[in-house]
Amino acid sequence: DYDVGPFIGLVVTILCGTVFFLVQLREYYWNSYTIADSVYGSVFYLLTGFHGMHVVVGTLWLMVSLVRLWRGEFSSQRHFGFEACIWYWHFVDVVWVALWCLVYVWFGGWLYMWWFKMWDGDVYTFKYP
Repeated sequence: DYDVGPFIGLVVTILCGTVFFLVQLREYYWNSYTIADSVYGSVFYLLTGFHGMHVVVGTLWLMVSLVRLWRGEFSSQRHFGFEACIWYWHFVDVVWVALWCLVYVWFGGWLYMWWFKMWDGDVYTFKYP
């Protein structure tokens, strides 16, 4: 007695996880730096690599949940596997927001460039405008 909504939601979420991972692989291929180039490269690949690994695990878990949902193995009383999968994905989402702010915005992006201009390249003598 399932509605079609959970199936559509799971398929869309699986597609989003797959697209995210493929975009990450594309980014790794086209990056101008490697893991051996600098501290930023090492930290970037370590953090985003671990996150990508968790996305793959979560996507596989969603696929298993989709098969179990299709077979009718979940009920209102017995659905812990699916609920644990949802909690896992929420954790992965929150980690991604933190990683994006840290890796892309702060260390490699807009905020870092603004900060560097404010310090005029010298972190020891701050010049007030």
